[in-house]
Amino acid sequence: MNGLDWTALFSAADRAVGWVAGLWQQHAVLIVVAAVIPLVATVILVVLRRRVRRRWSHRARLVELLPPSDLDLATAFAGGRRLWRDLTGITPPAWRRRVRGHPALALEYLLTPERLTVRIWIPGPIPPGRVEAAVRAAWPGTLLIPATDTPISPTHTVTGGVVRLERPEYFPLHIADAREDADPVRALQSLATALRPGESALVQVLLRPGVGGRLRRYRRIVRRLHTTHSATGSGVTRLPAELARELLDLITGSRTPTRSTSTSGTRGTDPQRAEELREIRAKAVLPQWEVELRYAAATSSTGAAARARVRGLADGVFAMFAVLAGRNALARHHLHRPAAALARRRLRHGALLSTTEIAALAHLPVRNPALTGGRARTVPAPPEVFDHPDTAT
Repeated sequence: MNGLDWTALFSAADRAVGWVAGLWQQHAVLIVVAAVIPLVATVILVVLRRRVRRRWSHRARLVELLPPSDLDLATAFAGGRRLWRDLTGITPPAWRRRVRGHPALALEYLLTPERLTVRIWIPGPIPPGRVEAAVRAAWPGTLLIPATDTPISPTHTVTGGVVRLERPEYFPLHIADAREDADPVRALQSLATALRPGESALVQVLLRPGVGGRLRRYRRIVRRLHTTHSATGSGVTRLPAELARELLDLITGSRTPTRSTSTSGTRGTDPQRAEELREIRAKAVLPQWEVELRYAAATSSTGAAARARVRGLADGVFAMFAVLAGRNALARHHLHRPAAALARRRLRHGALLSTTEIAALAHLPVRNPALTGGRARTVPAPPEVFDHPDTAT
């Protein structure tokens, strides 16, 4: 009725079904094996990676970093840039990353009522002494001592979150200059003075070098941003506009002048857009790290008041990331079971940040006499102390 030969169509379908049935009868075993082998290989790879990750945790090292007393903000930032540039060499070969996965470091800021502790968690595959030597080279005079891992107790009242970029990862964060009063770690130092007994907070920076296909895709997008077409433009999306222009030319009998490269390059250049592209390009040429930020606040108390208290502390912890807002910014999201997530220290997928951005996030704190964790300031001894017989010479 519609001009179709339904008899021929059904005959062709019947022949196709018969051919598939015959193929199944002749090669049923091969078809089953071909379907099962990829499934079995995937299961074996998942089991192997889980065992390898457990081995990473069992052989991991937790080291506390004690900064030198004369450390200033400029030296802290410069040391951070050197440290994360140096540690890009810990990347395993491509075949090992595919089979065993890619281990991630974890730099942590632990806040207690007594002090702010900086520690770094080093997974088992990284050779002993590799990270420690890089830390000493970045910040000469830093003391490194083994630390005991004390995870947040499951009986505590805990709240936390994960921090992600608001815009695409090729937009850079605002990097504070050493002359600016914009050190993210200072917010943590001030928060430590407000903690009560039984309260604690933890900021965790999980990171591993950005390599392989992930890095290639990132730099390919950046290159597209700097061409005459946008990163999302393509021949398919431009085709309707070209056809509409040709149709308009046929109707009106005129010819739409084509834009030359020089005209399009100089027409209405937006200075803000040019500056934005310059900053994107400056970030892309630096070594990249895949990073995920997590934080949590906990208290040994329970009840509604304790929940409100830890929410306030968590807001104070997140405030450290506000000073990095610029072309891009950091936004917080919900983290399921924060205590368990921070204890696992597992990085699945993070955002790419440059070594300069990481140096602003993960560096040794500068000692500030005004932020001493609520300790009493040193005052001269009273005169009667020197008149005491025990102190006489």
